[in-house]
Amino acid sequence: MAYAAIRELPRVQYINFIKEQPSKDSSLAHMLMFSGHVQEAETTLLQAGLIYQAIQVNIDLFNWNRALELAVKHKTHVDTVLAYREKFLQRFGRKETNKRFLQYSEGVEVDWEKIQAKIEMELSKEREKAASTAVRSSVASRH
Repeated sequence: MAYAAIRELPRVQYINFIKEQPSKDSSLAHMLMFSGHVQEAETTLLQAGLIYQAIQVNIDLFNWNRALELAVKHKTHVDTVLAYREKFLQRFGRKETNKRFLQYSEGVEVDWEKIQAKIEMELSKEREKAASTAVRSSVASRH
């Protein structure tokens, strides 16, 4: 409410975004980011097995090399990183010059429909995992 009172709309929107996260780990990571603790946020996501979220955090921060590094290391979402990078460069009328991105883009097809489906699947898995964890802790607390 304090941010809303001083008309800090982006901060209010980000706090609402944090509240909508599918798991406690995601919420914690985004709270850390909000507080300026980017490395801790990434570590939290990686330790929770939320690889896509860790990659997306780096994409959102335009930390392209780290996003690609994580995608390659975990063998997932390389196409996602390349697609967002391509979109970013196109927006500014730029061509890719980074050798690593050029190298990986040779063997990877960018298909936004597949990427969106993969992202939704990741978020669904995260929601299901969070829900089953909540049920287990609820049952455990009754015993």
